[in-house]
Amino acid sequence: DPILWIAHEGCREELGHLVCNRRRVRSEIAKDDPEIDLSLLTTEEDEVWMAPGNRREGSLSMVDRAYDFLAEFLVQRPEREIAVVGHSAWLFHMCNGVVDCRKRNADGTIGEEEDGELAKWFLTSEIRSMKMTFTLPKN
Repeated sequence: DPILWIAHEGCREELGHLVCNRRRVRSEIAKDDPEIDLSLLTTEEDEVWMAPGNRREGSLSMVDRAYDFLAEFLVQRPEREIAVVGHSAWLFHMCNGVVDCRKRNADGTIGEEEDGELAKWFLTSEIRSMKMTFTLPKN
């Protein structure tokens, strides 16, 4: 099976102010990278980038985007192994503001100690493996 690449607005570097974090026009991406599924990019221009105005996106907003990406998109995917590719600031906020990065005890229960390797800043081109378990709220 070919590898499925999906572009998602929620899984990207911080928004606002820094031009280097703005995405290219959707049609240019489609021309240069036709193998990427761009159906979740709903606008031609990057309207999301300027949402915070002429300032950089704050931590709470990045945490909210990471949560929405995980809770509304990733958890719905049928695949069991998924690579999430993103930038250091977004990944850092995902691991420190959304994901519970505490170490597991020998019996599999969640311990009190944080896994420092998962919670630290991501380096350029760094790859980390983690197993995610989603706990849905009880009604």
